[in-house]
Amino acid sequence: MNSSYNGFTLIELLVVISIISLLSSAVLASLSGTREQAKVTAAESELNSIRVGIQQLINDTGKWPNGCPPGDTNNPGVYLDKPNAGLVAKPSVGLVDGGPCEWTSEDVNQEWNGPYVKTDDLKDPWGNSYRFDPDYWPYRANSCPKNQKSVRVVIASLGPSGSTWYGCDSIWVNLN
Repeated sequence: MNSSYNGFTLIELLVVISIISLLSSAVLASLSGTREQAKVTAAESELNSIRVGIQQLINDTGKWPNGCPPGDTNNPGVYLDKPNAGLVAKPSVGLVDGGPCEWTSEDVNQEWNGPYVKTDDLKDPWGNSYRFDPDYWPYRANSCPKNQKSVRVVIASLGPSGSTWYGCDSIWVNLN
C-alpha cells in the first residue's frame, strides 16, 4: 500500500510562519511612523486654531496671553491651559506669573469676550500643554538647522520627545 500524505512538513510550516511574522512586523513599524506623523499634523492644526483664538483675544483686549501688548517680547511665557492666559476663562486682574505685564480691570471686565478656544485644544497629542512664548529661540539648545531668526513670538508644543522647548522636534507657529 502506497502511503502518500498531502500535507506540509514542519519545516515548510515554520518557513511560512517566519515570513508572515516578518511581514507583519514591517507593517506594524510602518503604521507606528504614520501614527506619529498624524500626531504632528494634529498638533500643527491645533496650533493654527489656537493662533486664531489668540488673534481674537488681541483684537478684544489688545494683549497677548501673558498680559503684554503685542510687539512686546517681555516674558513670561505662559501655558495656554492656565486661566491667566485668557483663552478659556477671564484672567485674573494683576501681574501674569510674576512678569512685567498685567491684566487690568478694564481688560478683564469690559474687553474680554471669550472663551476664544475650546479647553481640550490646549494640550498637544502627547498630553503636554501648549505654551505662548514671546521670545522663543528655535533650536538654540541643539544642532538643528541654524538658519532661523533668533527670536520669535510663538505658540509651541514640546513635540514627540516632550523634552525641551528648543528641540529639533518642537512644533511651533509664529504669531509675529
